[in-house]
Amino acid sequence: MRRFPAKDRPGKDAWLGPLSLCLGLLSWPIPAGGVVLALGAVACGAVSMGTRTEYRLDWTAVTGTTLAVLQLLLSLMLFAMTAGGH
Repeated sequence: MRRFPAKDRPGKDAWLGPLSLCLGLLSWPIPAGGVVLALGAVACGAVSMGTRTEYRLDWTAVTGTTLAVLQLLLSLMLFAMTAGGH
């Protein structure tokens, strides 16, 4: 059961959620590296949400991961449209 607040995580684990949020936000205005930044945000968010299960989910990790997944879906749709000749 997740009993402790996410803000009380010790060490480097405390920075994974905010890093995921920053990378997820940066993936939108930077078109050249948006996919790479989004993949980094998903990785940081997944590690933050998957480790230290005694701590509650960090809202920054959830938000950053969601933004990054949306960026990846948009990039995939644009790639499919380009490949299809639209």
